Amino acid sequence: MPRKPRIMSSTGIYHIILRSVNQHIIFEEESDYQKFLFILSDCKKKYDSDIFAYCLMDNHIHLLLRTDNDKLSSFFQSLGTRFVRWYNSKYSRSGHLFQDRFYSSVMENDSAFLSALVYIHNNPVKANMCRYASEYRWSSINAFYGEKNPLVNVSFSYDITGTKDSLLQFFARENNPSEDDMFKNDHRKINHFLTDEKALEIFKSVSHLTSISDVSNLGKTQRNLYVRSLRANGLTIKQTARIMDISETTVKRICRMTL
Repeated sequence: MPRKPRIMSSTGIYHIILRSVNQHIIFEEESDYQKFLFILSDCKKKYDSDIFAYCLMDNHIHLLLRTDNDKLSSFFQSLGTRFVRWYNSKYSRSGHLFQDRFYSSVMENDSAFLSALVYIHNNPVKANMCRYASEYRWSSINAFYGEKNPLVNVSFSYDITGTKDSLLQFFARENNPSEDDMFKNDHRKINHFLTDEKALEIFKSVSHLTSISDVSNLGKTQRNLYVRSLRANGLTIKQTARIMDISETTVKRICRMTL
């Protein structure tokens, strides 16, 4: 089936999601995050764009930006091509890293913009990677609290709500659940989970491999042993599947198999 044409924004503002192929982990080390942000900054200047928010997750990326509609595809082609070339060289791999078509949602009014701003910054919280959005290093959230970040245009968001304090109050309201919700979800306070950063540390310790890109060279017997070991060390099925580059169904099947 032919692709549906992309809906273009009358404001030039979009919420963009870049997803990796097969949920492949994009960022293994601090330098990976830093390199992506460096290239993003370069593209921002090249295409005369504004970055209003970003959040770099393990297998996908959120961006809230404004660019000319006729530059949108070129912006992301340049961003993707440059980062993937660097990434493949670093990890001795080849082929695609991102899905061919990036997701875009148009931001036609202030309400949609603010909703996207909150949603993007809350991604790590919803993924159980941290308790508060401000604890996550690889998003733009702390720029809105005064941390220096030349990549992000925070004044545009301040202008929408009137002042910096008004925006921060909006964040607080959106991120503060009602007492009923807190009671219903109280189990989360005692829920222990491994961050993806810790999961990668465990993977490297268990497998003695330097990168998740190396799993493609494993035989099935060795791969299955690592899968069971990762699960035994506390990784979730989803984390194990992403790291071992297999489906969640395969992880479950391997863990059910008798040795």
